[in-house]
Amino acid sequence: MKNEIKLSVQEVLENEHFQKAEIVAGKSGTHRTVKWVHVMEISDVSNLLNGDELILSTGVGWKEGKKTLLSLVQQLIDCRGAGLCIELGKYMSEIPFEIIQLADRHDFPIIVFYEEVRFVDITESVHTLIIKKQYQMITDLEDYSRRLNEVLLETDTKDKILEMMYEQIDMPVIYFPKEGHAEVISNKAKKENQQILQSINENRLETGGSIARQEIHVWNQSFAELMIISEEGTMTEFETLILDRTVTALAQVILRELWTEERRRSKEADWIQEWLKGEHSEEQISRFLINLEPDLKPKTAAVFLLHAKQLDKDSSNITYLKMLMRSVFQEHGFFLLSAALKKEIVFILLDKRNKSDCKQRIKAGIEQILRSEYLKNKPVFHNQISVGTIVDKLTEVKTSYEKAKIASVIRENVPSERTSYFYNDLHIYRLIYAAQEKGILDEFIADYLHPVLAFDKLHNAKLMNTLKIYLQCNGSKKEAAERLYIVRQTLYHRLDKLYELLGEDFMEPSKRQAIEFAMCAYEYVERNK
Repeated sequence: MKNEIKLSVQEVLENEHFQKAEIVAGKSGTHRTVKWVHVMEISDVSNLLNGDELILSTGVGWKEGKKTLLSLVQQLIDCRGAGLCIELGKYMSEIPFEIIQLADRHDFPIIVFYEEVRFVDITESVHTLIIKKQYQMITDLEDYSRRLNEVLLETDTKDKILEMMYEQIDMPVIYFPKEGHAEVISNKAKKENQQILQSINENRLETGGSIARQEIHVWNQSFAELMIISEEGTMTEFETLILDRTVTALAQVILRELWTEERRRSKEADWIQEWLKGEHSEEQISRFLINLEPDLKPKTAAVFLLHAKQLDKDSSNITYLKMLMRSVFQEHGFFLLSAALKKEIVFILLDKRNKSDCKQRIKAGIEQILRSEYLKNKPVFHNQISVGTIVDKLTEVKTSYEKAKIASVIRENVPSERTSYFYNDLHIYRLIYAAQEKGILDEFIADYLHPVLAFDKLHNAKLMNTLKIYLQCNGSKKEAAERLYIVRQTLYHRLDKLYELLGEDFMEPSKRQAIEFAMCAYEYVERNK
């Protein structure tokens, strides 16, 4: 298939305009690809060529001597030219022996015409052949894409796609999965295929041709790599396009496999929910995990919650989201288990690495997920993410889950820029939540802030904001006035009223801490209304 797609020097020699031409040097290079034809009569061409051009010339540009022609041929070789065609007669009578030697060493074809020819006819004819080849390439690519789509509907898809690719380009195809063994598809013996793999792994693959390789990505994560090896020269555009289309098809295969696996795992949700309720022993949990992944020995665990405004457990959105999560957190060293509940998706993160950087890796995974295009384009999900405590025992996953739920409630009531994803980082808000759950929060707020709140409501004043800024400035009147955009005299009047309402001791450490806590709690409660 390869030689049918590219136009070679050999095919050009078979053209009617070359019937009386002779190849006098570089006869072993007739496999070179011809992408275009140029007529050139100058000796300095290194900056004018892109590679694979067939040059036509009468020799008028280097009639001064063989030194100029020698330089030209060397430039064409360095620029990966397809060949040089020279019309002998008026300006040149023969090709010097040194030129023939140079061309033979590099398998660079030199073709001569012994009589006058019309370069315009040659150019038109060869370019017509090139255009036909391009059209044939497009047709073959469309046919290949159609057959790929048909294979994608069948079973054992991956193997069929790799075999079909090999038959299309007739060169070794190597598939490297991130997990599992590499595969070589070729007509070589098994031992030769193993030697190819060994050479690739040791980075010492020796070939007179070239290599093209491309990673297979799903959710911006690399799952495998596909490589093809040309043993007969440079890789053609057709072969790289075939590689690209095959990689796209294999990505769909991997996505489908992930989908199937995720749907299978969703059936384990009932067991996972029982685990979250603390109904399983350490031994039961260990057996469950061994059945999923025999080598899994988690160091620590944490529960990650994604809160959703609405949730359909059987929705394809949920399945894709869980696939995305699994892919991302696997990259960061976690084994993921999930369960979709009424208004949240619960993920149990089982850490396979060291605990020392567990939190940092969870945070990196969350931020990577939030940047994903998939989550941005799905309005059913919003960024209500929370993480429970990181626990050392698998039976303590229940505790992590409970803390993650508390963190989720807190983060709904506090601006996200002021809180962390992690329960352990919520600090004062954990106290506020606990006080609210005990039913003592409103009373506490009233004990310390009621006079100020009542004054603001009655007089439409802004004493609460003044108090907040004044405390944030640690009692600095100059800084507080600047942040409030008022003159210092106005601030003094407001402070006098605050001392009157809260007492002369409100800036003393213990009372000040209570007031600051009450203000934080008041904002929390107001957002929850």
